[in-house]
Amino acid sequence: MPVLTVQAEAPAPQLLAPSLPGPARGGRLLRFLQHPAVFISGLTLLALLIQGYHPFVDDAAIYVAGIERIIHPSLFPRHAEYVLPHLKHSLFSFALGWLVRGLHIPFRYALFTSYLASLWLMVYACWRLTCLLFSTPRGRWGAMLLITATLTLPVAGSAIYVLDPYLTARSFSTPLTLLAIAYALERRMLAATLCLLGACILHPLMAAYAIGYVITLVLVRGRRWGWLAAVAVGVMVGGLAASHAGSLLGASPAYRVATVSRLYFFLSQWRWFEIFGLFPPLIAAGIFLLRSKLHLRSHYGLIAAVSLYVGVLAMVFALCFSRTENSFLLARLQVLRSFQIIYILFFLLLGNLLGQYVLGRRRWAWIGCFASVAALMFAVQLAIYPALKHVEWPWARSHNPWARAFLWIRHNTPQDAYFAIDPYYQQSPQEDTLGFRAMTERSVLPDWSKDGGIAAIDPALAQQWRDQVTETKNFSQWTDAQRIQILAPYGVNWIVLPTSVPTEFSCPYRNSAVRVCHLPADIASLPQPSTPSLSAQP
Repeated sequence: MPVLTVQAEAPAPQLLAPSLPGPARGGRLLRFLQHPAVFISGLTLLALLIQGYHPFVDDAAIYVAGIERIIHPSLFPRHAEYVLPHLKHSLFSFALGWLVRGLHIPFRYALFTSYLASLWLMVYACWRLTCLLFSTPRGRWGAMLLITATLTLPVAGSAIYVLDPYLTARSFSTPLTLLAIAYALERRMLAATLCLLGACILHPLMAAYAIGYVITLVLVRGRRWGWLAAVAVGVMVGGLAASHAGSLLGASPAYRVATVSRLYFFLSQWRWFEIFGLFPPLIAAGIFLLRSKLHLRSHYGLIAAVSLYVGVLAMVFALCFSRTENSFLLARLQVLRSFQIIYILFFLLLGNLLGQYVLGRRRWAWIGCFASVAALMFAVQLAIYPALKHVEWPWARSHNPWARAFLWIRHNTPQDAYFAIDPYYQQSPQEDTLGFRAMTERSVLPDWSKDGGIAAIDPALAQQWRDQVTETKNFSQWTDAQRIQILAPYGVNWIVLPTSVPTEFSCPYRNSAVRVCHLPADIASLPQPSTPSLSAQP
């Protein structure tokens, strides 16, 4: 059994790419590949090809709609409240929107370029950490190749990836967090603070966990055990007080529906394999800490100790307070998303062990191991978005019928058009979680999926969201008369229906999946019916 060596704390690493594993070294090609810019750019391209790129799906649709609102303030005259919450708490959409407006960059190219920049910064931040944590070239190569191949791995059941295959505020806050940890390891606290400030401006919630991680790192390195105990006690007491206060204040039935519908808010609603995902990085951190003989002056042992402390504290907090019968305020904090940092560091440590002690100098073993991991992650991404191109290049036309319909709406309907669509449309075949607002730049009645997540964060929207989703939940099953009767009070003048649904409305666009129909021009002058009775729950 080889003995795990412990790296003593060393000065700042040389900013050189690790040499290629194997006996042969030298030559112009190898020297070129080992240049930092080439090395990081090559891994960035590899990561892009493995994980793909989808600019209008999932959470990206929320952020993209916010960017569009900054570029064109007249967009979304109806229900802009579902776009604004992310603009209130983050400068991400503002920064990118101002950049597009100022430089007149085509929007799709701006999104793709920003995504590539965030991916490059992520690889760079991981490389900085590997230079600090590992002293051997094989260990560094193993760490970098493994993290590059697993960037789209889900972080347990927290509903986020290690890094999203689309552009969000996390795309930049995550690498800034890793850079802050690297600077903290080097005792460059001013640089670490600036990185944390940048992360806070972009994504305050994720930055809060990053700040907690860096503070814990400083306390562990200084062996401030009393302070660490006080922090743990303070977190639990604060959670108890907030839970009690939330119980006294209560929550409206509509807000309960919105919050409980977000299964990832509550550990009790995770599936067994999602809960299992919390344990491997913690067990590994414990093993790494023991094998380093509790040597906290080494970067290796220090990272293991901090990850173990933060992970266990987050799990205990979630078990105690993120429960469906407790205060929903604490559930909204999503404390188990702090495992994103722990996952990244876990795969860096695991990759180091693979490269150093398993693969060694056998190049075919390296190729087989990491090609297998990359192929698996590539296949998973194809399965998640089966109806979309793996990389949606900004110059390419989409073959997805939902995307084509949404783009037709964008180019062929008035900017003040107001749409209705089945609130569960993102569960339809081939839809692949494409966001209506982001792709069409048009106002639409709230949906269950993404608008429900916004209502779960902003209680003021919950009642409106629940009422309108409940009222339109059988949208595709209505007759034309029912559509007019129920949609007239809202002023809706366009609808999107599955192609298989019969209608007498004028439908200027139709494809294999959906049709886009225009309601009668005099719908606003029709008698306003009383609001239909609402069921208790969507």
